[in-house]
Amino acid sequence: MLIDTHAHLNDKSFDADRKEVVARAAALGVAKIVEIACAPAEWAPGEAFAAAYPDAVRCAFGVHPEYIKDLPPAYLAELETYLQKSCAAAVGEIGLDYWWEPKRKEEQLELLAGQLPLCAKFSKPAVFHARNGKEPAQNAYGDLLIILKHKWTHSPARKFRGVLHCFSGAWADAKAGMDLGLALGVNGTFTYKNNHDLRDTIKKAGLDNLVLETDCPYLPPQSARGKRNDPAFIPEIAAMVASHLGLSNSQTADKTTTNAFELFGVF
Repeated sequence: MLIDTHAHLNDKSFDADRKEVVARAAALGVAKIVEIACAPAEWAPGEAFAAAYPDAVRCAFGVHPEYIKDLPPAYLAELETYLQKSCAAAVGEIGLDYWWEPKRKEEQLELLAGQLPLCAKFSKPAVFHARNGKEPAQNAYGDLLIILKHKWTHSPARKFRGVLHCFSGAWADAKAGMDLGLALGVNGTFTYKNNHDLRDTIKKAGLDNLVLETDCPYLPPQSARGKRNDPAFIPEIAAMVASHLGLSNSQTADKTTTNAFELFGVF
């Protein structure tokens, strides 16, 4: 069994064939999916999607930093109601994005600070987004990891407290994240031809710290560059990880699935 730990299947690009996409992934062994509902407008559709696939889909509910300018005043109270739903698996995706919103750093920090306590309040892990800016000083990974080290007190019983989704940082970022109890999310970017540094970092981190994801409809693997991504590509990503780490496909599937359960719990 394989798990896609980060998907956006409520994206409009799946409106015409969402049911077929889920079925195709299941036929390839992708039996579980974590749907990311990371804006207030996505929370109700996320819950409905999980209700349509109660044995296969759970949701992360949160506010991504790119939606900071569109937040309703009572968003936090509404978010708390969704985190109490039976389908709620995590708080997320939350974090810092200095690529698209570098001038809103302080607002992003405030948004993150408002959501972090929800992990402890509702006993949920967190799905973290970190994207560095175009300038070296715009270090989203560095800022996020410092905040988590000093201000994030949540310590669930499971192995992982959260995940650095779509990990693209350096080894120092990976090590700091793992020291804080974070898994590393590996997706199609791992397969890109020139992403040698990321592959070396992931190999150094080791399979014990990895979960698989697509971030679909974005970031398809190398074989599908320019096309829509979906959970059916998880086996291809897993095979690439297995090959680079010198492991079998079954070892990689089994361990990343175990890690996903350690992150989100049984579902």
